[in-house]
Parts: sequence; C-alpha cells; structure tokens
Amino acid sequence: MKIRCLAAMITLAMPAFLGCGEGTTTPPPKPLEIEGGWFYLGPSDVPHTLTIGHGTMVYTDMEGKWSSHWTIKAYDNGPHHFQVTFDSGSGMYLPVGQSMSGTYDLSGTLLTVQVANGLASYPQLQSPGTCTRDTDGTSLPDCRLYTKQN
Repeated sequence: MKIRCLAAMITLAMPAFLGCGEGTTTPPPKPLEIEGGWFYLGPSDVPHTLTIGHGTMVYTDMEGKWSSHWTIKAYDNGPHHFQVTFDSGSGMYLPVGQSMSGTYDLSGTLLTVQVANGLASYPQLQSPGTCTRDTDGTSLPDCRLYTKQN
C-alpha cells in the first residue's frame, strides 16, 4: 500500500518537475548597435579600421603594420556605452591600455567614439561628429571618428 501511494505521488509530481523553468528563459541581449566594419576618419591617429563583431573589437592598421584585439565585456545601447579589455596586439598597436570604457554617438554612417582608460566610469562624449574643441578647434584626446564600411 505504501509503495502504491509513493508511486502515485511520484507520477503526479513528475510533470511539475519536468516543466520547471519552462518559458522562463531570458532572451539574448540585442547586439551592440555599432557592430560592423568602420573606416577611421580622424582626427589624429594613423589610418585604420575598426571591426566590431559579436563580443569583439579589432583595430587594424590600413598598411598592416599593427593590430589590436579586444573583448567587449559590457555594453548598453541606451546610453551608448561599452567596456572592453585587451586580448592581444601586434606591432605598435592602438589603442594602448589593458581596459577601456567608451561612449559613442551614431549619426547615420558617422560614428564618434570617446574612450578612457579603465572600467571605472564612462567618458563624456564631446563634440560628436567632429572630435574637436568648440573653443579653438583642436583635437580632443581619445576621440575618434569613423565612417561605416559598405
């Protein structure tokens, strides 16, 4: 009698256990909205490309003299922020550092990126679309302009 009762309870409880967690999966996050290939426009570094893929950023010199590979640790499309950590580099690569936080502005095919060393806080994006100071027109440090590759 006890065995029948135990078997009945297991039989009744099993569907509940099998269905546990069903329908509670979290959808994957939306991709970083600036994924793709980008050509550097200026204002002060050497010509290079920036390729942003699922979880990675790769900077490559147009002449093939250097490259750097970074892992995207976090991003948020709402406030236009990202954080990356350095993986590897060859030659006299850019950017330099072990980790960076960035703020970006995307206007059509023009991407403005302002970076800062470290992951403690995000830099304020200044002069989107130009990377120059309003007061005297000089280049802003760690600000880069890119245009979308076709």
